[in-house]
Amino acid sequence: MPNVQPNEYTLTGGNITFTFVKHNFLGQPFAQYSDGTQTRDYFGSAVRVLETGIGTLVTVTTFMTIDTGGTEFSVLLPLIELSGPNSTQSFSTDGIITHYKGPDSFPLTGIRESYEFIPMQGTAREIFPILEKTKFAVSKAG
Repeated sequence: MPNVQPNEYTLTGGNITFTFVKHNFLGQPFAQYSDGTQTRDYFGSAVRVLETGIGTLVTVTTFMTIDTGGTEFSVLLPLIELSGPNSTQSFSTDGIITHYKGPDSFPLTGIRESYEFIPMQGTAREIFPILEKTKFAVSKAG
């Protein structure tokens, strides 16, 4: 049986829960970020995915202003191959919170970004987005 690559990753660490689905039922990337003060869903181009030589970097913007900067959350997902279609794989990685300064932040020179690394535990699995969406709709209706 060929190895199966996961398409859903759920991670927790600190007070953050992050779920990433490579392709939702519309064929777009999906992410959900929750940190105890906010829960946000991201679709399509709001989920920035970069394949690198050391894994897949997934980034979402969690807070943004047009003048004083904002905050992003990123996670580096390792390459994982599942043993079969119904299996899961636990893994560890780091989440990265990037605080960046905007054009009106003071001082105007110096370090413009700072990073906060959060140890995270994750589970990777393969899902079938259409079935998951149907199951979610049924559970909400019933």
